Amino acid sequence: MRKRSLIRIFKSSKIRMQNKLQLIKDLPIAMKLIVLSAIFIAVPLGIASYLTFTSYSESIQKNTGKYQMDVVKELTANIDTYLNELNLLTLLPYQSPQIMKYLEVGEQTSASLSFNDRVTIEDFAKRVFANGRVDISGLTLFRTRGGNTYTAMSEEQANYLPREVKNEVWYNKVSQTGKMVYLGTFSKNGMGITNQVYSFARKIRSVDTGAVLAYLVLDVDRNIIRNKIEAISNDKKNIMIVDNEGSMIYKSMVSSPDANQIKQFKGMGTVVYKQDNDSELVSYYTSPLTGWTMIEMVPLAVLLQDTVYVRNYIIGIGAVCLLLAIIIFTLFALRITNPISELRNLMKKVVIGDLAVSIPIHSRDEIGQLSQSFNIMVSKLSDLGYRLYESEIREKNAQISALQSQINPHFLYNTLGSISMYAEIQGNKEVVKMTNHLSKLLRYSINSHQSQVPLHMEIEHVTGYMAIQQIRFEDKIKFHVRIEPELLSYSVIRFILQPIVENAIVHGIDKGNGYGTISLIGKKQDNHMLIQIQDDGAGMSAGHLQSLHDRKFQMTTTEEGTGGTGLMNVHRRIALRYGNQYGVTIESNLKQGTTITLTLPLIESHHEGRNMDA
Repeated sequence: MRKRSLIRIFKSSKIRMQNKLQLIKDLPIAMKLIVLSAIFIAVPLGIASYLTFTSYSESIQKNTGKYQMDVVKELTANIDTYLNELNLLTLLPYQSPQIMKYLEVGEQTSASLSFNDRVTIEDFAKRVFANGRVDISGLTLFRTRGGNTYTAMSEEQANYLPREVKNEVWYNKVSQTGKMVYLGTFSKNGMGITNQVYSFARKIRSVDTGAVLAYLVLDVDRNIIRNKIEAISNDKKNIMIVDNEGSMIYKSMVSSPDANQIKQFKGMGTVVYKQDNDSELVSYYTSPLTGWTMIEMVPLAVLLQDTVYVRNYIIGIGAVCLLLAIIIFTLFALRITNPISELRNLMKKVVIGDLAVSIPIHSRDEIGQLSQSFNIMVSKLSDLGYRLYESEIREKNAQISALQSQINPHFLYNTLGSISMYAEIQGNKEVVKMTNHLSKLLRYSINSHQSQVPLHMEIEHVTGYMAIQQIRFEDKIKFHVRIEPELLSYSVIRFILQPIVENAIVHGIDKGNGYGTISLIGKKQDNHMLIQIQDDGAGMSAGHLQSLHDRKFQMTTTEEGTGGTGLMNVHRRIALRYGNQYGVTIESNLKQGTTITLTLPLIESHHEGRNMDA
């Protein structure tokens, strides 16, 4: 059931599609030209507009990405410079022999610190905070021997507390390297205010023994990174910095890619990142010094905002151009199709019999030539109608004459019968034979109304004719018939053999020495019937043969008379009935004879064939 329903749906869809195609085919030519012009103009214009908009958008995106990358690199270089300064600050203990000496002394508690030790530590802290380093908000020095910890905050009293460095969360991370290590973002309380700081730490080792003496931690105000970004980039709201582990160091945007996506942003590049329903252009660069990755994100909607105006401008210009093109082409199409429409209306008048029409010719182009041909055709139709009317009158007169002369054949048959009877009584067999043959010839010529007859009937007619001629010429002419039996049942046009045989006698045998042979040969060749009438009479010259050949292709109507059923008449009758590929061909040599070949189609007849071999 489901399969039948699908078949019905498919058939109905197919029918609807065919109906739509038929409606399109039935549209006027002007409408087709207008629709096609609109399509041919709109499609290339749309493609060009799309390519222009796409190329422009890609160009803006590429240039913006390049600009972003330059900004990101500059920001990274600025941050790297600052971190390099911090790195030098963490190396400051190695430049102070007093601090190194203090750190190398044996275990001491904060209570047992001497005044000189305190002065040494505080002098070191002042050197760190010196030169207006407002970015350093805190300093912590963890001494590994004795567990003394010195903590100094900007603009606050320093303190000494016993804290084990091994208990710090970052200890394992820092103890494994001798470089400055970023610890993360922390909240530090000072003067009753909680500040967000970045913490950096370095392991301090003895220059002589290499033993770990202390850990120095510097706290940097979190705003310092933002200030350095703002000093270079105007897009401070779309910047973030992550460390080499993917942890967020700085973020100025509300939403950002997830941690797994961020980890993919390593090295250098510019990509389009899709987030929810928005897409953003992301440029990232990883610092070879710190391993931090600077990322800048710009929404494509904001980036391509100008391209929207360009797109709308292109669409507007394209629509105006398309409208103007359609208007111009409509006028052009109507100018072309209006003469055709006028010609169509005049043809309708000709169809109903009004031949008194004519179309004015305004040009010599194809339409002008068509109009001229139409006027010529109407003129010829008018003349042909007059001739047809005249021909009908003649035909009516001929029918009346035929009715009036119907008694003549009966009188002629009865007269020939009487002559034959008296000749037989007198014992004149030649006269009896001639009258019998003549009677058959007359009956074949007058009584039959068929335009085509079996070949054997045409052969019988020619054989009777030749029997009379042989009596007349006292057996000076010999006549042979060699027809393939299978051809006798095919139909041929009446009276196509006797005129050619008569020409062979009159123009061949009679103009020669009066003696000769005429052969009638029929054979089948290449799905055609070939009938040849050969004589060994006078023949004809090459000039006479060429003249006959030229006349053969002049298919004009000959006037009735003695030559009306001659050689050319036979050729024209065959060509008009069966086509120009059929007809009569002539071969002749002077004083050697002539061969006339009739090429006819194989058309089956309902009569039975006979074997004609003589």
